[in-house]
This record gives sequence, C-alpha cells and structure tokens, in this order.
Amino acid sequence: MVSIKDVARYAGVGLGTVSRVLNDEKGVSEETKENVLNAIRTLGYKRNSLAVSFRKKENKIVALLVPVINHPFFSKIAYFIEDELDKNGYSLLISSSQSRQSKEYAMIEKMKKKDVDGIIFITHYDYRDEELSKYPVVSVDRHFDNVPFVTSDNFDSSVVACEWLVHAGCRKIAYIGGKTLVESEVMERERAYREVMRKYSLPEIVKSEVIKHGEELPLVEALFRENPGMDGVFVSGDAMTNLIFMHCEENNIAIPKDLKVVSYDGVQIKTGELKDKIAYVEQPVEQLGREAVRVLLKKIRGEDVPLKTVLKAKFVHYDATSAAENGK
Repeated sequence: MVSIKDVARYAGVGLGTVSRVLNDEKGVSEETKENVLNAIRTLGYKRNSLAVSFRKKENKIVALLVPVINHPFFSKIAYFIEDELDKNGYSLLISSSQSRQSKEYAMIEKMKKKDVDGIIFITHYDYRDEELSKYPVVSVDRHFDNVPFVTSDNFDSSVVACEWLVHAGCRKIAYIGGKTLVESEVMERERAYREVMRKYSLPEIVKSEVIKHGEELPLVEALFRENPGMDGVFVSGDAMTNLIFMHCEENNIAIPKDLKVVSYDGVQIKTGELKDKIAYVEQPVEQLGREAVRVLLKKIRGEDVPLKTVLKAKFVHYDATSAAENGK
C-alpha cells in the first residue's frame, strides 16, 4: 500500500508539504503543489478517510433536532436535509426531543466534543445561555442570539391568506396555533392575522397556547365551543387543520360553505381530500431543508453566512365565491 511517506519521497518534499496539499492549505507554491499531485497520481495514493476524519475530528455527521419525527412538516424537511447532506458526503443523525429537552442538551454536548460536526435546530426550547453562535449551528424558524436561521416569509404570506378570508366574505375569523418557548418566525403568522383584523375592523379571536404536537385536540374543541358562528379560521399548521376538518364533519359544519379554512404549511393538504376545500400557504419545504444544509456547511468550513435567509411561500386557493354558490 502506498503511504504518504512514499508520496513525499517521490515528490522530493517533506511530509508536512504533502499534508498541506492534501488538506488544500495555504503556504505551498503552485509548482510544488502540482509536483505533489503528480506523485499522488503516479503512485496511486489513496487517502485513509477514516484516519483523516479522526485527526481532524470531522465525522461528516450532522444532527437534526426536531420536536417529533412523525409530524408531516418535520418528516418532510428531514428527508430533504438528509438528501442534501448525502450529496455533500455527510450523514444525518436525528433526535426527536419534544418530551425530553435533555436529549437536545446531550446533542449540544456531542457537538462541543465534535462527535457531530454541526446541528440543525427545529426546537420548542430556548438556549439563550448556551452561546450557540460559537458553534456550527443553523436554525429553522427559531431565533437564537447570532445564530443563522432559514425561514419562509411567514408574515407576508399570512397577510395574503387572512385577506383572502376577508375578501371571501368572512367576518368572524379566528386564528389558532401553538406557541414555542423560544422566539420563532412561526409567531409572525399570528401577528399578521391580528394586523389584518385591525385593518378591516374585525374582532380578533385568537387561540394560541404552548402545546405539544399530538395534543392539539382540546385547543380545537375549545375554539369551536367558545366561538359559535365562526365563518373563517386561519390555522398555523396542518395538524390542527385536520382536527378542524374532523370536528366539522362530526358537527355538520360544511367546509367551505359554512366555514372557510386557510392552513399554513400545506404539506398534507395539497395531496389529500382537503385540497379542493381548504386554502393553504405552501411552505417551500424542500428549499428550507436544502438551504439549512448549505448554510450549515459554510459555517462548518468557517465561511461567513447571512444571519437570516427568507424563502417565499406560495398561497394556494380555490374560487371561494363559486365554492359557496355550489354548496361545497
């Protein structure tokens, strides 16, 4: 087996010079670099990637922290994150941590010890005291001090969605969604709803609480119990939208004739039975996942990255007027 010593001997240079060429480091002239590369080609030298990884403490592993993996949005973005990492020679380690913040702390410790090369965060928890900006960390939607994040244009797309409800004739419009314990772009959806209601002098009906994924049903039931006669609702995510649809079916509330619904995400809506009954803001999930990886890999390489990357969402809707006239 050809060794790095053989390459150095053939090229007539020191081991350090060969190492710098292999690691694409500065301090080697172009002539010497070409001489070393020629020696590598001629001798057929193959680098021991495992040894290199051990020496540089680069494991080519990125962790993804999500609250739950069986949520449509989280599972879909995980798919694209894994695919983009794979294209760049990295593996993905997923931690589903909704019920145990200790799992996220454990992953942060792994990153500090360089057992993983970086983390993509989608969390409900705050890490203000962890100084995450020192490490290769990228967030999706969530805000941490000086940590780059990628997001969709939550506020602008939510304004479009809420105004569509108003123009469709709705006058008793509610907002329902979950809150996170960390500052998040997701809360821009509620802010947009409130601004549109004020713009048109309509009442603000908000049901927004810190809840775990899978525990949304009591919030949905309370919304309908406390607000009879709603004719429109803007929902912060598809999971609650499905529960709203089930509630309406069980209580003979026709969608969209009696109640018009707009959902944020659209991951489930666009391919299911609701796609012709419910309007939705379609997040660019694939772009979010791939961009999060691109930003993180730049951070791992020590490159400068933008603090905020905003991707445009798309509002998808049916003809509300004709749907009501046809009694759909």
